Amino acid sequence: MEPVFSQGVGYGVVLGIGAFFAVLMNVVTLIQNKFTSNKTNRADEFTAASRNVPLGLMVVSIVSSWCWSLTLLQSASESYNYGVSGGYLYAIGGFIQVSVFSVVASKVKANANLVTTFPEAGYLRFGTAGHLAFLWCGMVCNTIVSACILLGGAAVINALTGMNYYAILYLLPFVCAVYVYFGGLRATFISDASHTFPLLVFLIIFVFVIYGGGSSVIGSPQKMWELLSEVALQNPVDDNYHGSYLTFRSKDGGIFLFISIITGFGLVVLDQAYWSRAIAAESLKTSKAYFIGAVSWFVIPWTMGLSLGLGARACSLIPGFPSLSDEEISSGLAAVAAAEYLVGKAGSTMILLMIFFSVTSSFSGELIATSTLLSYDVFKKYLKKDATPQQVLVASKAGVFIWAIFAGSIASIFYKIGISMGWLFNFLGCATASGVFPVALTFTWNKLNKWGAVSGSILGMTLAIAIWLITCKAYMGEITVANLSNRWVSFAGNAAALFLGGIFSIGVSLIWPANFDWDNIRNKTILTEPFNETVLHKDGKSAVQEEETYEIKDPVGAKLESCSSSEDVEALDVPLAEVIPAAKLNKQFKFFMKLSLMSAFCLAVLIPIPQIAAPFVYTKNFFTFVIAVNIIWLFCTFILCVVLPLFESREFFRNLIRQLSQKTA
Repeated sequence: MEPVFSQGVGYGVVLGIGAFFAVLMNVVTLIQNKFTSNKTNRADEFTAASRNVPLGLMVVSIVSSWCWSLTLLQSASESYNYGVSGGYLYAIGGFIQVSVFSVVASKVKANANLVTTFPEAGYLRFGTAGHLAFLWCGMVCNTIVSACILLGGAAVINALTGMNYYAILYLLPFVCAVYVYFGGLRATFISDASHTFPLLVFLIIFVFVIYGGGSSVIGSPQKMWELLSEVALQNPVDDNYHGSYLTFRSKDGGIFLFISIITGFGLVVLDQAYWSRAIAAESLKTSKAYFIGAVSWFVIPWTMGLSLGLGARACSLIPGFPSLSDEEISSGLAAVAAAEYLVGKAGSTMILLMIFFSVTSSFSGELIATSTLLSYDVFKKYLKKDATPQQVLVASKAGVFIWAIFAGSIASIFYKIGISMGWLFNFLGCATASGVFPVALTFTWNKLNKWGAVSGSILGMTLAIAIWLITCKAYMGEITVANLSNRWVSFAGNAAALFLGGIFSIGVSLIWPANFDWDNIRNKTILTEPFNETVLHKDGKSAVQEEETYEIKDPVGAKLESCSSSEDVEALDVPLAEVIPAAKLNKQFKFFMKLSLMSAFCLAVLIPIPQIAAPFVYTKNFFTFVIAVNIIWLFCTFILCVVLPLFESREFFRNLIRQLSQKTA
């Protein structure tokens, strides 16, 4: 593809808009520090947003963090390759994991309410071996995700502006690091909200241009149906029913569905960014936020596939539409080509801004997540065990820039050796899915033992990568970068990782079952290690754990013992335990378990399986009905992600205006 804009536009977007949002987020942080009790100079506020983020802001943050460049670009590429099923199958792969995570999140609040990272929970349950195994899994996941986000964003910015690839890969993380450094996790929540609004507006515009009469090339569902039918006659899809782009019956599409589901599980469960958000939410709203966020997010990749993915394929035979290479499609440029061709320069501008917003929003979450791993699980645990919360905070802030530099460097290496966003998507499950069962069961199953958790995550990963390489050699004849991303090769590695992780962790634990007491992890945080027997709740009352006592050796623990109120504990900058009846949390767990299973069954089985099984090609009327459902769902997501957070914040804005008016009077 030839660039539409000059390099100056690329630098202007990355540096100019990046600087604007950095200033804006820092202004928000100053207001927060001045007019609220949530101060960013506290470790728990910086890394966990003081664990009191409201529902609306949580929902939009979950949607935004899952709307990284892969979501927008890969979903469109899959629809370009396989037709109507592509974007929907990609969406299933993300929805199931986030909705299931809503169940796990309820157990986090019930069983490990004061942990800040999932490796911290691994340490509290299994000691150093469990901690190192989970830390390794988390760092691998965050490395791949960070590189994937940057490579997807760089591909679009480079294609549209010609801006130097390496400059993009280093400047994008830098502009994110600036506002994350000052504002911490809460700044990423606010950034998510401010970025999601224009992203959804642009997506709605694309839908109405393509299907609502705004495009002279397509302009309606009926015209799209006709163009896709014509393309199928000249360029049919291998292994699709009748080679049609208007059918769900696709062999490769089915394989992609399995890869997407397994990859999504590894991504959600092992990405500290999702744990950070779960830990930051109000306890009784965590599961609700994740479930609503999953339902709201589902429509975004589905819409990208139905609009820009199918739009690119429908226009592929029209003179003037750019010819896309396999490498460009793998980099996610099908959506970019459709936006440019169907909407002109305005479309190129919107897709450029959409990708920029999605990259900066999702990458800022990766920055704070990984800096938290570096500060809590490396610095505090191994480098300076007697570190105070303030020293951990300093390490967290340093970790933000350390990870920005590392992520830019690893993404540059991947680009140099020919690894794209699409390649990393196919590989992600091989490297992460083995940790899904060990990590999730750490919070939900008291029979899981140390060696089950360690062998499942580490040995499962090692064997899965070996199976991936062996399958590539046996099936493709030789091991190359291109061959390793083959769908069947990737499927073997992804499936092996998930199932081996489950077999080892559950099998070993069934042979030598543990009988873990959740009180040994509840109300504990690595910030006060060695752990004190006295923990203060947010109501100021103390709760004494009678079964175990720990010798107080570190300064924080010694000071904690002498505290008599929640204000005293807050001054020490350690998180406070909430007094929440166990019955409420258990009720929440059971409710969202049922709701997640029902919704997953509907979206992943009841809707797609009959279409995949039946020899069915969409009619014009049915295709029009699908587009109508998609548009209604899209507007519901807009209400939940834009209107709800503003409505919840009305009291804050009212008080802020009142205080500002009093100061200026």
